[in-house]
Amino acid sequence: MARISAEPITSPPPAARGGLGRLLRERRRTSGWGGLLYVLPAFALLVLFELWPIIFSIWISLWRWDVKPLNFIGLDNFTRLFGEGMITRDFKGNLIPGEALNSLIVTVYYVIGTVPITLALAFVLAYMLFRGVRGESFLRTLYFLPHVTSSVAITLVFAWIFNPRVGIANALFDWIGFPTQTWLQDPSPALKNLLSYIGLGGILDGLPDWASGPSVALTVVMIFSIWSSLGFAIIVYLSGLTSIPRDLSDAARLDGATEWTVMRTIIWPLISPTTFFLLVISTINAFQAFNPIYTLTRSSGLGRSEAGGPLDTTLTITVYIFRNFYERANSVGYAAAVSLLLFVILLGLTLLQFRAVGKRVHYQ
Repeated sequence: MARISAEPITSPPPAARGGLGRLLRERRRTSGWGGLLYVLPAFALLVLFELWPIIFSIWISLWRWDVKPLNFIGLDNFTRLFGEGMITRDFKGNLIPGEALNSLIVTVYYVIGTVPITLALAFVLAYMLFRGVRGESFLRTLYFLPHVTSSVAITLVFAWIFNPRVGIANALFDWIGFPTQTWLQDPSPALKNLLSYIGLGGILDGLPDWASGPSVALTVVMIFSIWSSLGFAIIVYLSGLTSIPRDLSDAARLDGATEWTVMRTIIWPLISPTTFFLLVISTINAFQAFNPIYTLTRSSGLGRSEAGGPLDTTLTITVYIFRNFYERANSVGYAAAVSLLLFVILLGLTLLQFRAVGKRVHYQ
């Protein structure tokens, strides 16, 4: 049998022991409480500016609140919100949408009228810039300029353009022979007016105004919102288009594919992550839009002292929250309840978008 010699086990050299000690000290330093210290500032900001306002809003919604809490009323604000805030009666006793439901309807019109059109126009313009046009640098600056300009300043200019007496829009309509409009002071449904102008006004006669689409005033606000948010979407689309390898589209064109086929089968699927990102943030921003709506329609000329435009046809849910928070006495708690409803709606829509649309996104 072969003899097995036993070698004495020796300890690692001092250099190895020093390296092992440094490794253990580094592990202790980067784990446990040491690691938490690095994320603590960000976590504190998240709690202070994101979590705490939600918790405090829930607390406020349980009170009758003015400048300070007056008395605890429990769920009365939510009872009012889902009661008379949703369905009420007019002076004839007919059931009509309450202020809260009306604000939700107006908000839905605003979102549907701005988000899809903005994304479609942004993609087309970004694709044209991506393919190369004359004056590309100037056009990129021109498209992005409204996004970086003060929203209040440009809304004031926009309000002057659509002024019914001295505005450029009515001057243009008068020059081409169209009837002038009152624009931001017009509460009638824009679709009804358009159908009446082309001789089809009887189609929507059976519907109430709130169910006939956005008013003329809200349509003007939507036009402004599309124009002001278009630049940001174009820049984001351009960044997504530049990340697509040109070899794919060039190879397809060499094989005889038309430009429409290349855009539909190659560019659009590969740009879907960018589209999904813009869809989510644009929907959230549209539901939370306030500055352009309030600034453009605050002075409706109809003797109203509250925000909301002519006959509340531009009363989105954010303007409705503002109305109750600042313009009505002892309604801060009710405004907090409405803001929590908006939070739940946005959370549900975002989760729905991730579930329904996120599965169709191609990340490769």
